[in-house]
Amino acid sequence: MRQAPRFIDYLKIHFIVILYAFTAILGNATQANALSIVFFRCVISSIFLLAILRFQQVSFRVPKNILYQWILNGLFIALHWLLFFGAAKVSTVAMCLAGLSTQTFWTSLLEPWTKKEKIKRVEVFLGVLVIIALIIIFSVEQAQALGLLMGIASGFFGALFSVINGKYTHQYDPRLITVYEMITAGIITGLVWIYGFSSNMEHFMPLGLDWLWISILAIVCTVYAYTETIRLYRVFSVFSINLVITLEPVYGILLAVFIFGSKEIMHSGFYWGTSLLVMTVMIHPFLIKSGKKE
Repeated sequence: MRQAPRFIDYLKIHFIVILYAFTAILGNATQANALSIVFFRCVISSIFLLAILRFQQVSFRVPKNILYQWILNGLFIALHWLLFFGAAKVSTVAMCLAGLSTQTFWTSLLEPWTKKEKIKRVEVFLGVLVIIALIIIFSVEQAQALGLLMGIASGFFGALFSVINGKYTHQYDPRLITVYEMITAGIITGLVWIYGFSSNMEHFMPLGLDWLWISILAIVCTVYAYTETIRLYRVFSVFSINLVITLEPVYGILLAVFIFGSKEIMHSGFYWGTSLLVMTVMIHPFLIKSGKKE
């Protein structure tokens, strides 16, 4: 039976979404490249999650066929994060988050496909709105097009690994799923990182404050935020939490303007396009719900 939410629970979920929004800002503040950020974030997150699971004596045994899917998902997570931080590096945090906001749209297409269901008409309509929003953003921020495209691709891989994980969260401890996927993502990015580091390429070794920002990304924005979100499912429905998470681009863009100043201020058309993206995502669950009642 679900517990009644307390006022502190409402504050926590919004605080967690702010932490999620902060990931692009922390990545942009880090001088190391996107590959190094993802690699060390995975390593630190894996160590902390392994320690927690060991302390709680959680079994690490998983059937091989399921483990293989989690390993594949680790690749998708690595691509999601590499594109996410890469987008913030080549353009702006705002543009990165605008592209990432398409993740729910990608989910609406991928989930029916994995379940072998037909795509609903309302989702086609919302898909058209997403395309219109992206055209508006492209038209006014053409110089930032690469960052937007990378953000959109990051949203796609984020939706892909989320849909796959959704099949297992009721059977297995979500932290167990995450630790295997973090280890996989860490190994994949680590192999490339070793090659870049040995070739004396620039920005492959975090320096100074980089270690602090990456540690915050790993411990606060990954380990803490993730496990606290799981706990909040006891008092909120998945629908309610996902609706709040939709505000991540809004929080992120506001934080980016506050922290980085004029660099993050975009053309007014960008904000119109981003507002349309966020509105489309937020009305999606309501339209789906009303469609089921008919």
